[in-house]
Amino acid sequence: MKDELAKIGVEYEETLKRFMGKEDFYLRMLKKFLDDKNYGELRRAVSGKSWAEAFTYAHTVKGLCGNLSLGNLLEYVVPLTEELRSEPYDEERILSYMADADQAYDRTVEVIRSL
Repeated sequence: MKDELAKIGVEYEETLKRFMGKEDFYLRMLKKFLDDKNYGELRRAVSGKSWAEAFTYAHTVKGLCGNLSLGNLLEYVVPLTEELRSEPYDEERILSYMADADQAYDRTVEVIRSL
């Protein structure tokens, strides 16, 4: 499991400390991430160019990724969130970050499902 999680940027030992050493609890939280609707709503808001709404979802996803130590996805969600924080919005940058985040998200989901 540790090696698989490293592929998506999880610093396993540090993360496990945050979860009081309870690997089973961390795994349950990772599996709950699969059911979370915020990333899908972020995709919807960005595709609809609803930037203020997209910010709310991006910020939530950023928090989830931070709590779960999903480093590869966090790498793109952080700048996406900052880009959506205030006007003027740079649509080209937003869409670029979103495209990268989509790839990282899909890979993250793939790894979590394999656990």
